[in-house]
Amino acid sequence: MIATNKEMELITQVTSDLDRHEGYREFAYPDPLSKLNKKYPRSGWGTKPAAEILKKLGFDIEDAEEAGAPWTVGYGFTNGVNLNTRVSKTQAKRKLEELVYAVHHDLFATLSWYKDTTMVTKTILINMYYNMGRKGLLGFRNTLRYISERNYKQAAANMLKSLWAKQVGRRASELARRLETQEIAAPYKATE
Repeated sequence: MIATNKEMELITQVTSDLDRHEGYREFAYPDPLSKLNKKYPRSGWGTKPAAEILKKLGFDIEDAEEAGAPWTVGYGFTNGVNLNTRVSKTQAKRKLEELVYAVHHDLFATLSWYKDTTMVTKTILINMYYNMGRKGLLGFRNTLRYISERNYKQAAANMLKSLWAKQVGRRASELARRLETQEIAAPYKATE
């Protein structure tokens, strides 16, 4: 990854936001919507090895791989993760920076107006893409149209009407406020 100074500023802000929104977990944990997590929701997932938790619960480890899928680790990483996966904070931070950089460049290729939008708006779009994927973000057709027209007030209102906003709560409120004001509130500004 060879990023410009502006890109590094963007990556720093987005990784700071995602650290707060996604949270870091050293050990693999089952998907929140999985059968395994629904059956044992408050079992300390992500704080110690999953095999250790499963043994304590008396759950068959062979059945756990499927029952907890997709397994997650770090800052919400699922690709190549199984119940034995462990990632250090340093490794997770580096991977997160690489993913943010990749998303930023995918948005350049996907949205013709992205390159001309503000850095503040880019932090929001990357965050949403990271949270719900490319397809999920692109499903916000009207919101994206309002953003491209720089009608931030209407775009923010649209964001807050979505199912996504209901699911992520404060995260959506923070990002909608950021979009409408085009400012990153002081407590959320990344520091190097």
